Amino acid sequence: MTTTTGIRRNLWLLLQGQLVTHMGNQIYDIAMLLWIKEVTGSASLMGLALLMTNMPQALLAPLGGRLADRLGHVRTMVTADLVSAVAVGAVALCIWGRTEPWVMVLALCVGNTVLGAAAAGFNPAVLALVPALVTGKDLAKGNAAHQSSRLGGQILGQGTGGVLYSVLGAAGAFSVNALSFCISAVTEAWIRVPRSEPAVEPGPAEGSLLRDTFAMVRRVLSQPDLRALLLYIAAFHLCLSCLPVLLPFYAEHVLSLSDWWFGFFVAAYTIGIMAGFAVAGSLGPPASRFRLVALVGLGVGTLFGATALARSFVVAWLALLGIGVGIGVIIVNLMTELQIRSPEGERGGIMGAAEAIGGTSFPLGMALTGILLDVMSGQGASYVASTRTILTVSAAVCVLVAVAALHSNRSPGDHGR
Repeated sequence: MTTTTGIRRNLWLLLQGQLVTHMGNQIYDIAMLLWIKEVTGSASLMGLALLMTNMPQALLAPLGGRLADRLGHVRTMVTADLVSAVAVGAVALCIWGRTEPWVMVLALCVGNTVLGAAAAGFNPAVLALVPALVTGKDLAKGNAAHQSSRLGGQILGQGTGGVLYSVLGAAGAFSVNALSFCISAVTEAWIRVPRSEPAVEPGPAEGSLLRDTFAMVRRVLSQPDLRALLLYIAAFHLCLSCLPVLLPFYAEHVLSLSDWWFGFFVAAYTIGIMAGFAVAGSLGPPASRFRLVALVGLGVGTLFGATALARSFVVAWLALLGIGVGIGVIIVNLMTELQIRSPEGERGGIMGAAEAIGGTSFPLGMALTGILLDVMSGQGASYVASTRTILTVSAAVCVLVAVAALHSNRSPGDHGR
C-alpha cells in the first residue's frame, strides 16, 4: 500500500518537474525573441518563431497524449524533457559556433518545433498522471497544485529569461535552459505510480497510433458528457482570450491611462487565476461540478460586464481580479471532472484533446478579437465603443455557456467526488 508520505513525495516530484519544464519553455521563448530582435530586427520572424512552438503543441496534443497512454506517463515526461534538452543544447552550440544568422534562425525554429512537439506529449502525460497520484476526494486539490505549478513556471520563466539573456548572452541562456530540462528529467524519473501504468505494448485492436488517436477522439465526441466538458473548455478559453488584446486599448482609450498601467491589468487577472486555483483546491468536492462551473461562469460573465462599464482603474482592476479567480476555479473543476469521466487507459489522449482545444481556441480568440477591433474601428467606431462592445459580447458568451451548463441534465451522472 502506498503511504501518504509516498503520495506527497510523488506529487511533489511531478509538480517541480512541471514547474521547471514550463519555466524552461518560457526562458527559451524570451531568449529566442530577444536574439531575433537583436540580430534581425524582424517582428515577422519573431511571430513565426512563436507560431512554430504553439501550433505543434496544440495540433499534436491528442496524439502525444495517446502516445503517453501507450508508453507510460512518467516515461513520456522524462523522454519529452530529454528531447527538449537536446534541442535547446543544439541551439546553444550553434550560437557558440557563431554560425550565420540565417542558420541560427533556422536552428531556433527547428528547436521551437521540437519543443512544441515534446510539450504535446508532456502536458497530457502530467494531466493524466495527477489522478494516479492523488486520491479521489483530493483530486481537485491535486489539479489546483498542478495548475499553480504550471502557471508559476511560466511566470518565473518570463521573469528570468530576460535576466539570463542580459547576463549570460544567448548561448549562456540556452545552455542554462538545456541544463534545467536535464534536471527536470532526472527528478521525474524518481516518480513511482501507486497503481499500474498503461502497458507499453499496444493491444492488437489498437493498431497504429494515428488511427488509434482518431478512434479515441471519435469515441470522446460521441459521449455527451465528455463532449460538453470539452466545449466548455473551448468557450471559457475564447472568453478569456480577448483580454490580452483589449487591455492596452482599454487602459489608453476607455480609462485614459498611460501604457504602463497595462501591466497592472495583466497582473490582476494573473493573480486572480492563481488565487482561483487556491480557492478550487480548498473547496470540498461539490455535489455537481457542472452546477459549480455554471454558477462561477455566471459570476465571470457579470464581471466581464462590469469591466465593460467600469470608469475607474480600481473598479476595472477588481473586476479583472475576479475574472481571474473565476477562471481559475472553472479550469480546475473542468479538468477534474474530465479526469474522473475519462477511462484510465485513454486518459492521456483525452487530456491531450483538452490541451488541443484550449491551445487552439485561445490564440484563435485573440486573433478574432484583433480582427473585430480593427473592423469596428475601420467602420468609424471609436476604440472606446469597440472595446466595450467586445467585452460585453464576452460577458454574454460567458452567461450563455453558464446557463447551458446549469440547465444540462447531468445530475444522474455527476461526480462530486
